[in-house]
Amino acid sequence: MKHLKLALLLSAVAAVALACASTNTNTPQTVNTNAATTNAPTAAPPATPADELAAARATYNAACVRCHRENGEGGLTDIGDGGTLKVPSFKSGHGINHTDAQFARQIAKGGDGMPAFEKRLNPEQIGGLVRFIRQEFQAGLLKDGAPAPSH
Repeated sequence: MKHLKLALLLSAVAAVALACASTNTNTPQTVNTNAATTNAPTAAPPATPADELAAARATYNAACVRCHRENGEGGLTDIGDGGTLKVPSFKSGHGINHTDAQFARQIAKGGDGMPAFEKRLNPEQIGGLVRFIRQEFQAGLLKDGAPAPSH
């Protein structure tokens, strides 16, 4: 009789243990979420600039690099039929003085030999290109991250 009671007790403990284990394996997110909420900082770490600019870099390489070059310095570009276009640098001259809105408008509407991209790029892509130009080609050239005042 003692052995029967002991066997039943062990069976009950094993059943409870299995029930708890199966509950934990079916809902690990609930357990982990609660633990993360109480033990970890609530804010996610900020994305790195490279991550933030990856899509803009790809857009620049697809749409802009032919004329503005990989280094953003522009120069003479063959536009076909024997013609060339002097493409401005993002690192000097009026390229430094453009505001973000002016850059976005130039990309969208074109002008001065530059084609319009408003039908090929959406506003988010254009904004990404402006951020990319500022970070990749103008970082350290601008005072407090803003273009110099134009006269």
